[in-house]
Amino acid sequence: MDLNDYRKEIDAVDEQLLALFARRMEISAAIAAYKKERGLPTYDPAREEAILKKRGAQAGELAPYAEELFRCLFAQSKALQNKKRQEEQ
Repeated sequence: MDLNDYRKEIDAVDEQLLALFARRMEISAAIAAYKKERGLPTYDPAREEAILKKRGAQAGELAPYAEELFRCLFAQSKALQNKKRQEEQ
């Protein structure tokens, strides 16, 4: 394979990631409504730590990178949830 072939593969993976990210954010928006209705906080540190531990174990030697990826996902999910909750006020 040459560099262009690798880049095409990365582009294809990125498209899949973007679709999955969009779906994850849709679910986060639904969670925001659920939490608001029940008076639950947006941030659940115990849940985030459990997920980080689980995903890190699944990632093996890529654990530090996977954990950072999930920290970014959590941050974006919380930002969207907070935005949705403010819009509904």
